[in-house]
Amino acid sequence: MAAEAQKEALNNSLVKAITILNCFSYEKPRLRLKEIAAATGINQATAYRMLNTLKEFNLIEQQDGYYSLGRGFLKYEGIVLNSMEIRRTSLPFLEELSNNLKVNANLAVLDDNEVVYVARAETPYCAYGYFHIGMRRPIHCTALGKVLTCNTPEIAREAFKRGVKRYTLTTITDEKAFMKELEQVRLQGYAMDREEWSNGINCIAAPIYDAAGNVVAGISISGPTSTYPEEKILEYVPLLIDYAHRISARLGARMSW
Repeated sequence: MAAEAQKEALNNSLVKAITILNCFSYEKPRLRLKEIAAATGINQATAYRMLNTLKEFNLIEQQDGYYSLGRGFLKYEGIVLNSMEIRRTSLPFLEELSNNLKVNANLAVLDDNEVVYVARAETPYCAYGYFHIGMRRPIHCTALGKVLTCNTPEIAREAFKRGVKRYTLTTITDEKAFMKELEQVRLQGYAMDREEWSNGINCIAAPIYDAAGNVVAGISISGPTSTYPEEKILEYVPLLIDYAHRISARLGARMSW
């Protein structure tokens, strides 16, 4: 009954507007009206009115018959990031780690069963690839995905149930093999991505814990295989784990590492 009452308290128009906004993704950043209606189940007339309202607030843009998310969202990015305790706490450690090792250091959390990057410390000594805050990556082919789900394998199982994509020859697409990998991550306290997301890039990651002992984020370092082959990047594991433990301690974790 409580759930039903809560549902009744929702504003239907706002729910529909949010449903429309959630249609857009990295894979489909531009959509036609009929595609939006089909994806949301909202009739085209209603969707059209809502899109026009969102346009008034720069939350939706329209060009050549296609709709996309508007620039109005950009002003919220910094507000959201600054409100994240894990990001504020971790940034100084990320920068120190990056400076010490002369590698790029990343911080990510799990959101909607995906890896979401919320901070990065870059170094001119390791300039490669494209990166932006809010970037999403799959669980099954990233070192961060492995540490973020090492204690919650059911999340990974759900991802495999929905179907996973092969990105490189070394991407793990077999569920049993991935579960075995997660068990290894739990035992050793870190994960490695051996060119599983992108050819020519190796990555290692370690979990960050909160006061309740839950994995709330992951910290990683990555680099091109030409500079950081497996044996080289694995040399950085002890230091990476040390930084992950230091961040965890700042978050109140009291664990016997």
